[in-house]
Amino acid sequence: MRLYNVLMATTVALLAACTSGLEAAGTTKNGFCAKPRIQITDVDVGAAVEANEDEAALKLVAIAAIPGGGSRVAFQSGDSIIVRELDANDKLVASSPAVKVPLHDFADIYADKDGFVILGTRDAEGGGTLNCGNPSNLCGGGPSPAVPCYDMYMVRYDGTKESWSTKLTSSSKSLPPYSSGKTGPDVYMIWWYAHHGRIAFDGKNWAAYFGAAVSTSEGGCINIHQGDRMKVVDPT
Repeated sequence: MRLYNVLMATTVALLAACTSGLEAAGTTKNGFCAKPRIQITDVDVGAAVEANEDEAALKLVAIAAIPGGGSRVAFQSGDSIIVRELDANDKLVASSPAVKVPLHDFADIYADKDGFVILGTRDAEGGGTLNCGNPSNLCGGGPSPAVPCYDMYMVRYDGTKESWSTKLTSSSKSLPPYSSGKTGPDVYMIWWYAHHGRIAFDGKNWAAYFGAAVSTSEGGCINIHQGDRMKVVDPT
């Protein structure tokens, strides 16, 4: 499937064509190049692309520049996230195979010459109802119909292989997303909303800033609040 306006919207490159006078210096009286040029590239990625602009269930197409030239583009396709490499002319690098990343969905990607780091969700490990634990812990008894719970992960790939994966939320088998009881500890997890986030890199450490849900005991039952979280991941 071709990434028509979906990918074109994210691979737009603004090239300044400033030719004379102030334009030759790259500016005009308004501080902008007088003749901006838009380059739009149509790329056949060889797979179905699922994308939308839904606020809560966003499925995006993301592109990240490789410092030495070229880029990596990530998109949802069925049960996987697929990452493809593009050259400096936004052409698919045929010698670089598609990488399928097992995530429920994803929020951002960072690329380098060896691979990429991606931010996305995987099923929570809480067991019970749709990996959330026990809905009866919730004030009001939980949503109807039930909705699944997830955890946010930062995942590193070198080439086509996963090098490491770090969970950024706090739910677990022993502390499910809906907590361990009606007066149980607070839990950070990803619920039906806020599957969004961004990656930052300082040359050594990785950071993720992302939306999250917080399960907290209030008045003898678990309430879930929308919030956000930042986590830093060191090289080890």
